[in-house]
Amino acid sequence: MRNRELYVSGVGSYLPAPVRAADAVREGRYAAADHDDDELDLVLVEASASPAEMAVHAGRQALADAGDPDEIALVLHGASYYQGQDFWTPATYVLRELIGSRVPAYEVRAASNSAMAALELAAAYLLADPDRVAALITVADRFTLPGFDRWATDAGVVYSDGAAAAVLSARGGFARLCAVTSRTDPELEELGRDVERFHDAPIPGGRPLDLRAFKRRYLKRAGFAELSRRLTTGLRENVTATLAAAGVDLSSVDLVVLPNLGRDLVQWEFLEPLDIPVERTSWDNARRIGHLGAGDQFANLAHLRRTGRLSPGDRVLLVGVGLGFSWTSALLEITTTGPGAPVGTSTDRS
Repeated sequence: MRNRELYVSGVGSYLPAPVRAADAVREGRYAAADHDDDELDLVLVEASASPAEMAVHAGRQALADAGDPDEIALVLHGASYYQGQDFWTPATYVLRELIGSRVPAYEVRAASNSAMAALELAAAYLLADPDRVAALITVADRFTLPGFDRWATDAGVVYSDGAAAAVLSARGGFARLCAVTSRTDPELEELGRDVERFHDAPIPGGRPLDLRAFKRRYLKRAGFAELSRRLTTGLRENVTATLAAAGVDLSSVDLVVLPNLGRDLVQWEFLEPLDIPVERTSWDNARRIGHLGAGDQFANLAHLRRTGRLSPGDRVLLVGVGLGFSWTSALLEITTTGPGAPVGTSTDRS
């Protein structure tokens, strides 16, 4: 880390009210076979707040958890999906609402890997200049019709609404950033693209996005074995690079925070390639909140901090992956414990 240590000094999340996945099955919105594979209990649904507004709530918590630092040198806002306005810069909205200074504020778009990608970018930014002290990262998504059907747009994933945030600081914090690295496989880019045409505007014809069709088209051309090989290779190379940079091996990691995907997808995309049991992961919380788009890792870390699951000396590996296709992982070493900021909800936004 270039002879300068960085820390996660604060985390926060905004988690809307949950709905039962079983109720969605009974109402015909969520396929019973998908529910059996995914094993999700709850999914979060925001009734009115935009992603940017949710990001402000989560960011406020992260700043409070960090002791309200006044030396934020950078704001990064990550997202997977529509942020509530066309032709707009949500990162500067977050900056205006929370920081109010003239520091740089940029949006990071790496699909579900946006938070983790932003973490590496923020670390590089702080390390590039010793006068830069801290960075605020927010991520938020809201998956709503007509553009997105949270229950059916994708396979192996149910999309939840919510936001999460983290403060990265050179002054200290509850977790030392030991290493963070990224990998990309652009050959998998078309998994998230309509390869037949480009469009002139979002949501052409008002139809929900159909990621399943894009993936079926790729599988028909390349085959499942090739997809599995590329996903496994990308994940293993990224995690190996991060652990090597930190000077540790996976057996010494106490907890692995994975994306909040369905149980079957978690098994073959992460547990089997990394050869770890689900008990060493964040799955127990993931099944109660669903996939927050870009926010899974920070939201799970905030939950672990709030519930007293972290102890000094613990090593926590955060793993991110996003359509595109990119992987970013980071190893944290817990330095101190504390309750963290209380979680925000749709009825408690203070």
